[in-house]
Amino acid sequence: MPARRYFMILLLCLFSSGCFSQEMMPRHKAPLIQEGEVVLYLQPMPQAAQKLRFVIEGIFAIRDDGFQAPFILVQDELDADELTGVQKRLASAILPPGIYSGISIRFKQAFVQTEEGDVTLRVADEPLRVQHPFDVMRRRASTLFLSLNAAGNVKGGVQFTPGFSLASSGRVLINLNGYVTNADSNFITVFNKKTMQVVDTIATSQGPMGLVIDQLRGRAYVAASRDNIIEVIDVFKGQIINRLRLNLKDRPIELAITPDGRTMVAVNNGSNTVSLIDTLSMIELAKIAVGEGPVSAVISPSGRRAFIMNTRASTISVIDLTQRNVSVTLGVEGSPLRAAFNREGSRLFVISRNSPYLTVIDLARVSVSEKVFIGLGALSIKVDDVTGLIYVGKRSGGEVMVIDPFALVFIDMIRVAGRAAFMTVDQEERNLFVAIPDRKMLQKINITSKKISAKIDVAEGAFAVAVMGER
Repeated sequence: MPARRYFMILLLCLFSSGCFSQEMMPRHKAPLIQEGEVVLYLQPMPQAAQKLRFVIEGIFAIRDDGFQAPFILVQDELDADELTGVQKRLASAILPPGIYSGISIRFKQAFVQTEEGDVTLRVADEPLRVQHPFDVMRRRASTLFLSLNAAGNVKGGVQFTPGFSLASSGRVLINLNGYVTNADSNFITVFNKKTMQVVDTIATSQGPMGLVIDQLRGRAYVAASRDNIIEVIDVFKGQIINRLRLNLKDRPIELAITPDGRTMVAVNNGSNTVSLIDTLSMIELAKIAVGEGPVSAVISPSGRRAFIMNTRASTISVIDLTQRNVSVTLGVEGSPLRAAFNREGSRLFVISRNSPYLTVIDLARVSVSEKVFIGLGALSIKVDDVTGLIYVGKRSGGEVMVIDPFALVFIDMIRVAGRAAFMTVDQEERNLFVAIPDRKMLQKINITSKKISAKIDVAEGAFAVAVMGER
């Protein structure tokens, strides 16, 4: 990578009193070509660090040959009280490949809270070096974890003397993994669904959106929409192992997979088609024209039919996966957006962009049987296979509606931090995971108590979430 690019980044950092904030970044990040990416997370603050508050001026990666490159700060002011027990996405950097010896951190201000109020601490003129070797590889992403020591951060009550350690991603139990696609950041955030901490980052092609997991074979599939590519991830290695390139204007945005994991459906929003893909060979078996503006797909529990939501056409295309053709086109009201099967697999619940109703489709007749008023703004839907309850995420108000599947009436409401864009249910841990892109956040909700139990930071353009143990 030419040095000119890094020189320009350095100049911009100097003129912005630190590095860029995330709001200054372009909406769609450029793809990794010759570079690698490093994402830096701050680990939960120790109890002993409470009452500390400090402002970071800049963070730099230090290569073995002395080359330094800046991280882009996501957050520069850190309050230990607010971050006790909370992991935080701190910064990221696009770096040339090579071996790096660690990072340096320059502090701008520091304070300690006392009974009399905040006391300003002296900060060192020289940046703090945190040693830990890490390797940056071309077109790959890696994650570093920065931890503040429990003690020794203030000397003599006046000097800020922080001690940090740095660590790389370690091995995790695969059956605890969860994945979030970040469409505007070109990577997948890997997290531990039990501890709700980020454990790794996987770089993808441009615009990762739809995501499905084949748990039996240990594979995850992601639709890189802007590059028209379906990528295959080995979940044990945390690496992309195969790719299928679709046509230039397909723009796949959603994926669905049959229960046996053998056939995948890619929803091609750009070409108004769906691709049927053999997952073992990663060969496109067929391309089928559907209605205008397809946005999502669900596959019946039998694995024989796929239902495609065509938003602009206000239709649902029913595809016979054996015959590889559209068997029925069903007109529905108000631009269908997403759908979910009931627990028994006999009905399909459909939410629409421009309709205040939940549409219920009788799958035996393939016809609309009922419409249930839920109000405008439905954005996501998920059915709990254990209780049968229907969860509907709303576009505004920070709401997830809970609907009784038998009486088809609203029975409860779960408050979340913002726009509930995507949901999945972990049947093993009995949790609902909600992706909230406007807050760059994933929230975990206990289904029994309906209380938010944890949250993690993700990146720009959070789109889909999938966890091991979901159904």
